[in-house]
Amino acid sequence: MNRNPLNWRRVAASSAWVLVAVVALAAPRVLDTFWTSLLIQILVFGLFALSADLLIGHVGLLPMGHAAFFAVGAYATAILEVRHGQGFVLSVLGGLVAATLLAVVFGLAVRTGDVYFILLTLALGNVVWGAAMRWTSFTGGENGVSNVPAPVIAGFRFQRLDDYYYLVLATIVACALGYRKLISSPFGLTLRGIRESESRMRALGYRVGAHKLAAFVLSGALAGLAGVLYIYWNRFVSPAAAGFLVSAEAVLMVILGGSGTVLGPFLGAAVIILIRSYGSAYFVAWWMTAMGLVFIATVLWAPHGLLGVTERFRRGRRLEMASQLASEETRP
Repeated sequence: MNRNPLNWRRVAASSAWVLVAVVALAAPRVLDTFWTSLLIQILVFGLFALSADLLIGHVGLLPMGHAAFFAVGAYATAILEVRHGQGFVLSVLGGLVAATLLAVVFGLAVRTGDVYFILLTLALGNVVWGAAMRWTSFTGGENGVSNVPAPVIAGFRFQRLDDYYYLVLATIVACALGYRKLISSPFGLTLRGIRESESRMRALGYRVGAHKLAAFVLSGALAGLAGVLYIYWNRFVSPAAAGFLVSAEAVLMVILGGSGTVLGPFLGAAVIILIRSYGSAYFVAWWMTAMGLVFIATVLWAPHGLLGVTERFRRGRRLEMASQLASEETRP
């Protein structure tokens, strides 16, 4: 028996990631349009959930109005494309800048904490939803903004869904790698220290307010990027994108998949979107109930999310293997 199980675990992990990469690259070639569109939704909303997890899993703040940044990024990009005829690059930059500036303004919410932060972000999110609904001359009201053209980069038009899937996949991979680097940096460690004890971090000389504001702005910018990717997939945005349900779904995705991780929000997004797609098709009046039951089950039996369940299983396997090795070494 292998005396050093660490090596084969690394080989197994590397093989699993290679398999995931091959499947992700080959998916549009073997799947139909419906499933390719579903994968794009999972990637986009996974990024949106990841932006919320920067606050939930690493700062200890629960944002309930995060859809505001998602919607503003989508609206700004759509308006620049449709009404002002700007190209892809300028429209994307406009969407990102608009979402980031809104996050700077709404970042005042980090001066509060606990339930006050939840209520304040909820109220700010409703302000954006109300503006999208009532400012009809700018947002189109309930009619929204439609007919967003396909993105064009270096003369290549991403008209086909398969082509746009690869653009989204490349963007998500780059964001996930950058996010992983961020949370493992001194800045990310400081955020987790603030989550555990703000008073202790202040006593150590850290500027807690500045770190929380920076995390909030980064989170809003990521949510805005998700909105930009969303508008080029959906080609339409309405006030529903800024609604409370979108913010609540992002939080549910984080909790379901596992907070404080990179993969967890994407896993949670996959589960929620599958429930939304199939639940709304087969149980029109009950799919929200099914989503609520999933949330209740997660809180009661998997408080650390699906990745937490997997980690408990792996920890149990490691303990079992360690006990087997110890018993073999004690045999004569």
